[in-house]
Amino acid sequence: MRERDWAPARRPSGVFVDRPRLGARAVEGLGRTLISGDLEAAVAALAKGAPMLGLYAHAPERPHALWIARDRALLLTPAPLGAADGWRDGFCATPVDDGWATVEVTGPDAPLALMQGTSADFDGGSPSAAVLFGGLRCLLARTEAGFRLHVEAPWLEALMTWLDGA
Repeated sequence: MRERDWAPARRPSGVFVDRPRLGARAVEGLGRTLISGDLEAAVAALAKGAPMLGLYAHAPERPHALWIARDRALLLTPAPLGAADGWRDGFCATPVDDGWATVEVTGPDAPLALMQGTSADFDGGSPSAAVLFGGLRCLLARTEAGFRLHVEAPWLEALMTWLDGA
């Protein structure tokens, strides 16, 4: 009964893929807060000046938000905010620091893995950072070294398995 013989799930920390031309590692310590409603008010209250980014936009190291939908975004900060959960001043904030995981993919083969993982049109300029990558719903942002995928934590193992085979 091999279907019951599963390897232990990897924790969202450390290096997941370490090959000469492709690497994938967890980006640890980030704060992640789902915001909805009045996104301008949410960003002003929680991370003043944080830019709102769409598909494959360059993600700065400072606080920024990735659009999910017209009225939803994932706010990313260098450390957890500890924001109170709930509605206020026209927006809702929900800390999801352990509910989402962030993976940075780097190396000379990172663009190839990106092309294999999604058919998104990066030149089209979608306002939403949401994309299907390897069949999983992710938020995609570009970095200096490659790209970052933000995925709901329960899907991290599936994403790592896909990247391991890329």
